[in-house]
Amino acid sequence: MAECKNGHVFVIAEIGSNHNQNIEQAFQLMDIAKQAGADAVKFQSLKLDELIAETDIRKTDIELFQKIELREEWYDKIFAYAQKINMECISTPTYLQALELLKKYNVKHIKIASPQTYGFPELIKKTAQLKIDTIMSTGYCEEKEIKRAVNLFETYGDLQKLTLLHCTSQYPTEPDDANLNFLKTLKNRYGTAVGYSDHTLGTAASVAAVCLGASVIEKHLTLSRKMEGPDHYFALEPDDFKKMVSDIRETEKLLGMPDKKLTDFEREFRENIIMYPYSARAMQQGEKLAENDITYFRSRSKGISPWNVEQRLLGKALRKSVPANHQLKETELAENERDHH
Repeated sequence: MAECKNGHVFVIAEIGSNHNQNIEQAFQLMDIAKQAGADAVKFQSLKLDELIAETDIRKTDIELFQKIELREEWYDKIFAYAQKINMECISTPTYLQALELLKKYNVKHIKIASPQTYGFPELIKKTAQLKIDTIMSTGYCEEKEIKRAVNLFETYGDLQKLTLLHCTSQYPTEPDDANLNFLKTLKNRYGTAVGYSDHTLGTAASVAAVCLGASVIEKHLTLSRKMEGPDHYFALEPDDFKKMVSDIRETEKLLGMPDKKLTDFEREFRENIIMYPYSARAMQQGEKLAENDITYFRSRSKGISPWNVEQRLLGKALRKSVPANHQLKETELAENERDHH
């Protein structure tokens, strides 16, 4: 399961096709992701002749894939560089042979992208059989289609290895289409770890997703939004990506753990803020205390807890006279009255 311990969010810098077929640019983006504090970089294993039937390939397909393909001869270099900078490297297999390639590199995670979740059950099945931690995006899928993908994964694998990413496969995603509350539904319905594949233009959605329980955040990274290519214009530039990771790390701290925990300061200072019961007027020996006879002040000396006034004070007789604004003590109550309670 990609969910990390101690509330740490697993941040994936999605390089995707933003390497623009230049391996030095790929390395540069990996360095930026590392410096920003991301946990992993991710590429997309895309190959034209493995994805589109030969008879259906058009000129526009060829032109597109010339810009976005991840050359298989790059794998050695990319994974070696990731190891050199101590960065986890992930790639999204979009065809079955890519899954075989990734196995050779002992990847810690497999990412199933939304198109494959919706339309490639054989890839889901083969991935599940690997028993590797798997991150599955749910864009394009209605709830019944998420359910069939999860059921298929569970049939051939281990649901404890699965993290479901809420995702809107529209680039960029408008705030009105983000629907982040669905994260809670995913978690409650399937009991898996959940995350968010963020295609909005800013960083607020990723931070908000963490607040809603996302333990994985995936966000596109680019050197410049002005670069040519299908994924640059909605990706984050280096400074914004670094700021997003920083905000996520701060949010982790802010969210903390499910249990209430007092700080040392709170534990010490709270003893100074107790409002102890005092006499509201001068009272004579033998008088019984009523609610109107009691007022409250902070005090440097401990007295009767204000939480015990009803049981310890009301209706009790004084064993001696007290002045107004006098801190009431149990020793000042008639013995028989105290012993009775």
